[in-house]
Order: sequence, then structure tokens, then C-alpha cells
Amino acid sequence: MATKLDEIFENKKREIIETKKSVPLATLKEKIAGNPRELLNVFSALKGKDGNTRIIAEIKKKTPFKGELRPGVDPLEFAKIYEKNGAAAISVLTESQYFNGSLRFLSDVRDQINIPLLRKDFIFDEYQIYEALAFGADFFLLIATYLDEGLLRELLQLGKELGLPALVEVHDEEDLKKALSVNAEIIGVNNRNLKNGTTDLGITRRLLKNNFDSGQIIVSESGINGRDQITELAELGAHCFLVGESLMRAENIPAKLKELLGTNG
Repeated sequence: MATKLDEIFENKKREIIETKKSVPLATLKEKIAGNPRELLNVFSALKGKDGNTRIIAEIKKKTPFKGELRPGVDPLEFAKIYEKNGAAAISVLTESQYFNGSLRFLSDVRDQINIPLLRKDFIFDEYQIYEALAFGADFFLLIATYLDEGLLRELLQLGKELGLPALVEVHDEEDLKKALSVNAEIIGVNNRNLKNGTTDLGITRRLLKNNFDSGQIIVSESGINGRDQITELAELGAHCFLVGESLMRAENIPAKLKELLGTNG
């Protein structure tokens, strides 16, 4: 049975055909060459040596499971709040139909923010990696569940050649095996069920029992609402935490971020 993830990727495939017609790859490459920039160090941002919690704070207007998360979101305003209050990096949703995202959000944020930016989208084509670089990302998402090992390896390698690391997202043991096989350096464990949108931190707890190489960065994603959860998962081996919904819905975003970071005392 097709999942929501399958539906989104199929829509994205149709969309990218038109995008390539309007902005050919050669044009993207010209934009990159004409506006060179120094990429920020994602690895040091996500895995420091000071023992402090690292959070990738997400800008997400909407989800296909829960609809609009917060009316009137200004991505740049949120990004400034996140940076000011201790986020290690910012995830920007750029998928338009299901998440109300845009590549423009990424470029707007890049102009005024000085921490790494993750392009969060449904990436399966080399073109999208060049897009990520052209619009200001420092790293990008690859979803292992949808990509076969060969394509995952190719996209990961292109990112390395362009200076963009990939966050390889896994949901189960099979995904994890795939990520380890392609030597992913940043592995995100997504606690969200792709069929119904529910979250279960037990996914991170279970997958962290696997033996990871010491150099890998492990990111726990989705379903993280409180400091106690972060403390537990950090003790199990997670280095970083991607938090979206609980920040987007928070009445006081700075206070919520500081609570998650453990810096509100």
C-alpha cells in the first residue's frame, strides 16, 4: 500500500520536471558560480565538544497529517528567534504543496542568519542538491526509506563534492543498514510513522542500540517535546535533536527552546 511519503515523492517528481524546464541545471550552476559563499561547518555545529545540547530548530508551517501548525509564520522572524536563543542549526521546509514551504524561505533566511541551514525536502535528483546550494543550504536531507542504496550513495557523493553534507534519515533497521553501507556521516532517526503521522521515541531508543562508528553524528527527529526526553536520548547516544512541531506550536518560542536546551535555569 502506498504511503503518504510515496504520494509526496510522486508529486515531487512531476513538479521537478516543470522546474527543470523553467530553470535548467546550467542556470543553477551559473548562479552558484556567480555567487560563491563559504559554507558553514555542519559537523562542528551538530557535535561540539562542550557537552551542551545541540538542537536543529525547524521552520515548518504545515504538515500533511496535522494541517497548519501556526498561522502567519514569517520564516525569517522564526529563524532569528531560533538563532538568538541557542539553536545549533535551522531546518527549513522547502516543499510547497504538503508543507507550504519554499526555496525562497531558505534564501531569505540565509541572508541574515549565521548558523547552518538544512534544506528539508523530498530529494531524489541531483538537480535538487544544486538547488540547495544555490539557495543557501549548508546541508540537505536524504530519506533512506525511499531511496535505493545506489541512488543514496550517488546523491551523498555529489553533496560531498559540492561541500554539502547530507543528513540521511532512517526509520527502521533496514534503513539504518542502508545508511551505514553508504558511510553516512550524519544519520537522523525519525520517530514519525510515515503511514499515519504518529510519533514513537522508541524508534530512536531501539536504533541507538546498534553499534555506530564514533565519528558519526546521530540526530533524533520528531516527537520531542521536553527536556527529559532529550536528556534520556542523549544518554543513549544521540548527539543532536531536530525539533519542529513543539517549537512551532509553543506560546513562548524562546522559552520553549531554552527549556529543550536546558538553559532556562
